[in-house]
Amino acid sequence: MLKLIKLELKHINLRVYSITTLILVGIILAFTYFVANAAQVTQETEFMDYSNIFQFTCIISILLFSVLSATMYINLIIKEYSGKRLSLLFSYPADRKKIFMAKVLIIFFLISISMMMCTIIPIVIFSITESFVPIVSDTITAKLLFSTFETIFVSVLFANIIGIFAMGIGFIKKSVTVTLISAFILFGVYGNIAIITSNPLISSLCVAGISLFITVIVLIILSNKVNQMEVD
Repeated sequence: MLKLIKLELKHINLRVYSITTLILVGIILAFTYFVANAAQVTQETEFMDYSNIFQFTCIISILLFSVLSATMYINLIIKEYSGKRLSLLFSYPADRKKIFMAKVLIIFFLISISMMMCTIIPIVIFSITESFVPIVSDTITAKLLFSTFETIFVSVLFANIIGIFAMGIGFIKKSVTVTLISAFILFGVYGNIAIITSNPLISSLCVAGISLFITVIVLIILSNKVNQMEVD
C-alpha cells in the first residue's frame, strides 16, 4: 500500500494544493478578524467571546475543506474512473481495490494536514495579536485553547466525512456537479451538527464515530464497484 501511495503522489500536483492551502489560511484569518470586528460594531453578544469566534473559524474551515476535499476526489478519483485514464489505471500490476484506497488515503491525509494548519495558524495569529491590540473584551485561557483544538480535530473529521460521502454520491452518479452539490448539502448538515453538539464535545465525537463507520461501509461498496468495473 505504501508503494502505491508513493506512486500516486507522483501524479498529484502538490504545488497547486500547497498554494491553495496558503490562500485558505488567509481567507480563514480574514474571516476570523471580520467576525471579531463586526461583533463589536454591531454589538452582537454571541460573537463577543473567543469561544464562539473560534467555533465560527472551525465552521468556515469545514466549509472550505469540504469543497476542497470534494474537488480532490473529483480530480483524482471520479474523473479517473470515468475517463480515458481508466484503461491505464486497470493496467497497473496491483489490486484495483488497493489503488482506489491509496487514492482515498492520500486525499484524507492531505486534507487533514492542510486543514489542521489552515485552522490552527489563523487562531494562533489572532490570539497573539489579541494580546497586544485586543478587539474582543474576553480572556484567552489554556482551557479555551485546549477545547478549541478538540473542536478543530472534530472539524477535520467532519470535512473528511463530507468529502467521502460526496465522492460516493458523485461516483455512483458519475457527475462532478452532483459531487459538489452533495458537499454543500452535507456541509449544511454537519455544520449545524458541529454548532449544536460542540458543547459537550462528546456528542460531536459520537456523531463523528457513527459517520466514520458509515464512511467505511461506503468505501467498501465503492472499492467493490471499482473491482467489478470493465474498460469500455
